[in-house]
Amino acid sequence: MAKKDRINIDNTGVDKLESFLQHNIKKIVILITALLVVFIAAYTLYTVNKVSTNKKIDTIGMAEILMNNAASVDSFVALSNTVPSLKDYIYLRGAGMYYIFDNNTAAINELKKVGGKYLELSSGMLFDLGQAVTPANYLQGSMRELWHYRTVLASDNNSVETNINNFKLLYPESPLLKMVENWNIK
Repeated sequence: MAKKDRINIDNTGVDKLESFLQHNIKKIVILITALLVVFIAAYTLYTVNKVSTNKKIDTIGMAEILMNNAASVDSFVALSNTVPSLKDYIYLRGAGMYYIFDNNTAAINELKKVGGKYLELSSGMLFDLGQAVTPANYLQGSMRELWHYRTVLASDNNSVETNINNFKLLYPESPLLKMVENWNIK
């Protein structure tokens, strides 16, 4: 019978790990502690920022609820700088309230400040208040039927028939078409 060689199992990997941990335990604990402190600090800053933003939004909401005269609308519009992501909404909402309180000049001034996703709505309100707005700029927007209607309303004698026919082709069942036909705009 052949004699088997004795296998010497060397736990060098485990020994190296144990040696590394013994020599570097302080560094490992400091690193883990530092990571934990950084995580807690970042989470705290994030939470404080969210609480601050929510407080500002609550203030804006409360001011919006309390708008019952032109002075309160002024206070509401003044809050537009507190939360930059809501400034266009604040201008638009303030303009609507100025209009309700018969201050068209202030409404127009606020509507001219509106941009972003409320620009088309603001332009429509400006058009309705008699300001120079070109309806053709918005014929592909989300309110295209209304802009086609406004194109008919803004037509001169040379283009009114063409614009009415275009409107009839695009929106044959529109209540706005019935209004145009009832008014006999020609």
